[in-house]
Amino acid sequence: MDSKTAIIAGASGLIGKSLTQSLLQSKNYGQVIALVRKPLGIQHEKLKELTVDFDKLSEMTDFPKGDDIFCCLGTTMKKAGSKEAFYKVDFTYCYELAKTALSAGADRFFLISAMGSDKNSRFFYNRVKGELEDKISFLNYRTIYIFKPSLIRGPREERRPGEKFAQVFTRIIPFIGPLKKYKPIHADKIVDAMMKVARQEDKGCYFYESEIMQKM
Repeated sequence: MDSKTAIIAGASGLIGKSLTQSLLQSKNYGQVIALVRKPLGIQHEKLKELTVDFDKLSEMTDFPKGDDIFCCLGTTMKKAGSKEAFYKVDFTYCYELAKTALSAGADRFFLISAMGSDKNSRFFYNRVKGELEDKISFLNYRTIYIFKPSLIRGPREERRPGEKFAQVFTRIIPFIGPLKKYKPIHADKIVDAMMKVARQEDKGCYFYESEIMQKM
């Protein structure tokens, strides 16, 4: 078994849950550290849960050293309640995690972003995602992987009526030709792609959109 340590933030979310299980089952990691606000309810010999205050990440003097950092943090505008609160979770928490983990000796950073992200977009959501990608891409990690899924399918604990409608509606759309990149993708497919590239020995910054992840 490899002695690599994986650190994951956002382990209780749709992608995070699936990714945590895959990391625990992987022979490439000897330890998986989940940064949590409350217990995940998972028992595994490789899993260590570390309760953190994401508002004070930059002040942590005992941040664990990990080889690979997986950032699955994210919220919705409805859940956040305001643009400021959304920005704090989807930009500030993620960026502070990246900087803090790098200072602690991490080599690689894996980020879940979104299709359509653009720091110059007139749409707030896309602009925040784009700003984060831009900032993180300049950090001195050996490797940065950024995953940009379209609509994500999978079992969620929270109800998202708008997203539920979109998932039903998109089932009747033939995603062919130029529309292929917009085809919804299941969370497990994203995780499969992340685990596949995690076995690679790349250097630099790489982007993976839905269409590429579907093929992987």
